[in-house]
Amino acid sequence: MRTRTFRVGGMTCAACVGRVEGAVGGLDGVESVTANIGSSTATVVYDEDRTDEDIIAAAITGAGYQVISDDRGEAAEVQRRALELQRRDLWISIAFAIPLGIIAMGPMFGLDIPLSPLDYCIVQLLLCIPIMYGGRRFYRKGLPALLSKHPTMDSLVSLGTLASLSMGLYVTYCVWAGDTSASHSLSFDSVGMIIALVSIGKYIEARSRLRTNDSLMTLLSLAPDEATVIRDGVEETVTLSSLRVGDIILVRPGEKVPADSVVLEGRSAVDESMLTGESIPVDKSPGDVLYGATVNGSGSLRATVEKTGEDTVLFQIARMMEMAQGTKAPVAGMADRVAAVFVPVVIAIALAVFVGWMAAGRDVQFSLTIAVSVLVISCPCALGLATPLAIVVGTGKGSQHGILYKTASALEAAGRVDTVILDKTGTCTVGHPEVTSISDPSALGAVAAAEADSEHPLAEAVVRYAKEQGVDIPPHSGFVSVAGGGVRCLVDGMSVSVGSTTFLAEESAPVPAEADMASYNGATCIHAAINGEYACTLQISDPLRPESPSAVESLLGDGMRVLMVTGDRASTAGSVASRLGMSEVHSETRPGDKLEIVRDLQVAQARVAMTGDGINDAPALTQADVGIAVGSGTDIAIESADIVLMNDDLRSVPAALEIGRATLKNIKQNLFFAFCYNAICIPIAAGLPVILGYDGLVGQMPMVSALAMSISSVSVVTNAMRLRRFEPPALGGERLP
Repeated sequence: MRTRTFRVGGMTCAACVGRVEGAVGGLDGVESVTANIGSSTATVVYDEDRTDEDIIAAAITGAGYQVISDDRGEAAEVQRRALELQRRDLWISIAFAIPLGIIAMGPMFGLDIPLSPLDYCIVQLLLCIPIMYGGRRFYRKGLPALLSKHPTMDSLVSLGTLASLSMGLYVTYCVWAGDTSASHSLSFDSVGMIIALVSIGKYIEARSRLRTNDSLMTLLSLAPDEATVIRDGVEETVTLSSLRVGDIILVRPGEKVPADSVVLEGRSAVDESMLTGESIPVDKSPGDVLYGATVNGSGSLRATVEKTGEDTVLFQIARMMEMAQGTKAPVAGMADRVAAVFVPVVIAIALAVFVGWMAAGRDVQFSLTIAVSVLVISCPCALGLATPLAIVVGTGKGSQHGILYKTASALEAAGRVDTVILDKTGTCTVGHPEVTSISDPSALGAVAAAEADSEHPLAEAVVRYAKEQGVDIPPHSGFVSVAGGGVRCLVDGMSVSVGSTTFLAEESAPVPAEADMASYNGATCIHAAINGEYACTLQISDPLRPESPSAVESLLGDGMRVLMVTGDRASTAGSVASRLGMSEVHSETRPGDKLEIVRDLQVAQARVAMTGDGINDAPALTQADVGIAVGSGTDIAIESADIVLMNDDLRSVPAALEIGRATLKNIKQNLFFAFCYNAICIPIAAGLPVILGYDGLVGQMPMVSALAMSISSVSVVTNAMRLRRFEPPALGGERLP
């Protein structure tokens, strides 16, 4: 058995998944097939002796979809071209639907249309044709879906518009034959209105399709293009693809590590924030592991390559993101699920009405007019607009508060969240180290002078703190940095050493027992000695954002389960969590650990929102039902997330969820209006007025049906606009930038 993953273009709804799986699963030799709309893939397990890739690809194509390249960049380009084509078709439909609607509906509102009855019919037909061309995707997908017994909203759009077109052509024939009064029964405008309105919603949904490929390509671009390799004692520069396991590489200060490797010689501090999210670099010495795409600090390192290409941790993160995107449960396609039942019911009603009126003695034109009216009045414009319009208003409300919902489904999914995971560094905290205390402030000037020439983040924090305290930094010379240990320097003739406990011991200036601790209240401690004598200890930590306590309080007040998941050590994580009032903490986690935590919560039926800002958060952000990235975070985190906070105020997290809940409520109200409209109007279109004695309305039924459909859409639009008045309680009426 062989497993092969095909990239499939054109899947837009849950019914598409069923069609792809049905088409491929029926092939001889195919053991299983799993299609994922989230990643636009179909994973097939098959017997190579009984079928092959070409046959499987042909089955996918035969089902109405495209098999696109395995190359992520090429696949993204195909999707971009498809979206551009869809946007062009949308504008074509809108451009011709507007004048068609004016000409068709104008006489009902007293507008004089200076056309003869036949010209009136022909002009509407000519305007209708390009609209149907712009909406051709509805027929390409809707009709095959109907024939394969997996009807969708596209199927209902196809049936309604084709029925309206057929009725319009029949009326045009009647006018041409001499019955000029028949022009009042034209239904071409129904075609334009249905296609234009539903196309708007479809385009809004389609814009999110590029997200996965774009974020993965950006992530993989973090790896350097070249590496310095030492072969036979000679340094040479090679491309990353030429790197082999066992090669000896040289990583100079400031360079990115080209591949996962083990240090042979040298000491340095390496920025691993892309993996751990923690801003403090990790000291590296012989025997320690280096990860590809991490950034070397001030010391040169020689290392042996252990893993290259797709075996590196960087590629593993990309693979986890792709798998998470593919397995993430999509937001419920309520309209498509309803359409699966609604379409057959409407068709059955239309046929029953036609047969019933024929049996009652009515002629073919009368019975056909009633049947077409049923199909037209049932077309899901209100149903198709119910979700997209509320989403548009909701996203606009979010943008007013610096909250960017990247996809239509993200806003809807935010309204269903019941569990929130918060990363620590850069999310609950400011994301960079700051000095919180010094045991002897009088030594601060000398310590800052010693650290002034260092590029280490802790040194930068010390210098920044001294400047904030208004301390003058005295002249210094003879700066020496010991990678992984500390620094020494001459300051006003004094010998000053700053670094770890071990480093000061090597400098013959042992740190007193009471100050010899790795951390205190979650802080990192560095020590200083002057002229060989211990002088002071500085506590350095990543402080809380001022709004973090209020944000956590709002989440808990909204009934959310709140967890902290961080790559930092347990003592630091516990200290931060306790100050925020959080009881559930997972510390020292890697990207894969965060991903598993999200999956475990989802298995337990939780709807999870993950909040983070680092590359290490990307797989979990992708796997979560809703990924929320802080705007100051990495590009990968932002691209992997569903929601981006354009400010650093953590209160935006509960605000984003509150807007989501308000939007979801609005969507449900819109769907209620849409269904009530159908429940009331279908009996009317089926001939209830005739039964009550109003036969004169029959000729006007297609136009009245189109007007009623418009009214239902207006009710949905009006209700969606109410959402503009909503203000998230978490912000207390404050408007965030």
